[in-house]
Amino acid sequence: MLNNGSEEKPPRFFIDQTRGKSDRTIAIEAIVLLDMHLIQLLQVFMIRDPAEVSDLLGEDHPLGSLSARIRAAYCLGLISLEERDDLWTLKNIWEYFIHQDLSLAHEPLSGWCQMLKLPIRIQHSTEARTPRGLFVFTIALLIHQLTLRIQQAEEKRCTAPSDFSMFEQLEKVK
Repeated sequence: MLNNGSEEKPPRFFIDQTRGKSDRTIAIEAIVLLDMHLIQLLQVFMIRDPAEVSDLLGEDHPLGSLSARIRAAYCLGLISLEERDDLWTLKNIWEYFIHQDLSLAHEPLSGWCQMLKLPIRIQHSTEARTPRGLFVFTIALLIHQLTLRIQQAEEKRCTAPSDFSMFEQLEKVK
């Protein structure tokens, strides 16, 4: 498990950490945290071969980018379609903040926040749906859900198949 305290108090832990911070700072910190969770999710699902797994997940390697990790986690059945879509949206927001320092109230960021799926399913219709509120709430939910997904992945960890002889397999076919 990640040892950042988020598994003990989710999603309140992350929400409390956003007070007084700019939208840009939150986006940058959140993506790092979500990426760490995705890395751990993939690590606990893959076979127990740290060197090989590291070669896949390291920077400049096949699963070295956030995009590749989101896609891999979804294609391996480790995250839901809704989680994947919200991760893509959060990634787009993060990429926008890399180049500009605006608030989430500005377009296209505000529109992207309104497209987030997880809060719509969970929040009451009477709750205020400000771009920042949706953004922070979604991040907190994803941190919590990815923590739970890591636990699920540990139970489904892959193992390398045992070696077999081609000749033995041909004999079985006869």
